[in-house]
Order: sequence, then C-alpha cells, then structure tokens
Amino acid sequence: MLDTSRIHSGTELDEMKIVVNSLYLCMDFLLYRLAETGGKPAALAARSALIESLQSGDIDMAIMEDRKLFDFVVSVAEALEVEEPLEPAAF
Repeated sequence: MLDTSRIHSGTELDEMKIVVNSLYLCMDFLLYRLAETGGKPAALAARSALIESLQSGDIDMAIMEDRKLFDFVVSVAEALEVEEPLEPAAF
C-alpha cells in the first residue's frame, strides 16, 4: 500500500507540481470515464461527493490543519469539469 503520510526528502518543488498536475489529469480522466459509462449525472454526483468529502475531512483530515493547503486542495477538486462523453457508451 502506498504510504501517503510522508513525502520523500529530496523531492523538488517542480516535481511536486508535476505530481499535482498529473493527479488532476487522472481525476479528470476518471470523471470522463464515469460520464461515459454511467452518464453525466453519475459523474457530477461523484465530483460533488469528492468535494463534500474533502470539505468534511472524510478523505484526509491532515489538509484541514493548514487553511491555505486545504483551500488549494478543494480548489483543485472544484476546478474539475464534467464533460459530455464524445460517443454514447456501448453496453
């Protein structure tokens, strides 16, 4: 299991930015795939649940200790947009 409680020393700020941007793109990809398979309402519900869980501390209470960090993490999640899939999902 991935240990998310610490950041390896020596990780450069630019590398951290790449990680954050990559994770944003991963969440965007997942929401798009969810919209493809379950429809846009399902993707919107998942996005709302993600934001609600972040704000309530259900996902990671540690981010609530620093207001700037908390606001940044929530703003990244809120910036996610749910788009219509290009083609209808085939079942």
